Amino acid sequence: MTVEAKFVFSICLILLSTVAGYFARRRGLLQEKHATPIMTVVAVAGYPLVGFLAIWKISLQWSDAWLPAMGFIQAILMALLALWIARWLFPDKVERGLLGFSCGIGNHGVTMAGFVVFLLYGDYGLGLNTLYALYTSFALVLLSYTIAQAYSPDIVPQPIAKLMIKNLLHWRAMGLYACMAGILFSVMGVRRPAVIDDYPILDIIIYVLIVVVYFTVGLRLHLPHLLEMRKAIISLIAIRHGAGLVIGLGLAGLTMLTPWPLTDLAWKVFVIQSSVPMGVMGVAVANMFHLKPQEASALFVVSSAFYLLLGIPLVLWIFG
Repeated sequence: MTVEAKFVFSICLILLSTVAGYFARRRGLLQEKHATPIMTVVAVAGYPLVGFLAIWKISLQWSDAWLPAMGFIQAILMALLALWIARWLFPDKVERGLLGFSCGIGNHGVTMAGFVVFLLYGDYGLGLNTLYALYTSFALVLLSYTIAQAYSPDIVPQPIAKLMIKNLLHWRAMGLYACMAGILFSVMGVRRPAVIDDYPILDIIIYVLIVVVYFTVGLRLHLPHLLEMRKAIISLIAIRHGAGLVIGLGLAGLTMLTPWPLTDLAWKVFVIQSSVPMGVMGVAVANMFHLKPQEASALFVVSSAFYLLLGIPLVLWIFG
């Protein structure tokens, strides 16, 4: 299948899955509450499995360490920027927290920008992309969970350091350790089973995740809320796409001052991933901690639509 055919197929799959989830709720086949356990499984097991298999495939270089390190720094800067802007826009504490963790982690995985990298550069590009996206395992536990707990009205306020330690030791952090296992296997030279290369196992897992994730987003989607959320939507797009690109280019430039600059494919992956829509993890966190999950799904859909209509065609034109 050509890159163009895979792209069209993936877009159709995303749209159909979202619509299916939306009508499944409207017709009473499933309830919104079912989205919480589904998204929890995706965050804790689905994404880590893809990350583990993809990282295991590649040969790691010292310069590759910049990918997750710079990604993590960018996520922190964007989350702090979002929280600062939210202080002036939203009187509601929960809405400020929602914008903060929604802007922190982008949709770098195989359900959006990671799939674009996969289309452009194949398994090796996906491996580097997954190495970059490794930061999301740390950011999810240390950044998103912490912001959600700090801004949740249902959780007793605790010191930030204590929240971070508790999150590292919680079962929700399993994805972090799965990706670290993939790095360990790669460094030790353990060969990935041939059956994974002989059959499209990774492709199948990716497509299954796409269907499950966007179906679940559809379960939470309430279209009439979009006009009421215009300030949050504009802020999210401006921070994730505008500020994200500026911050990403700045960080990539800083690596040029070191003995191990980002170059070639690693540089392309980093730049592509600097300006991407809100991550699915934001929806998962909103569901896990009950922080306006309907609004989170709406933000995710609008941000993704913006990227599908403008971002991806531009990326494929520049890097294709």
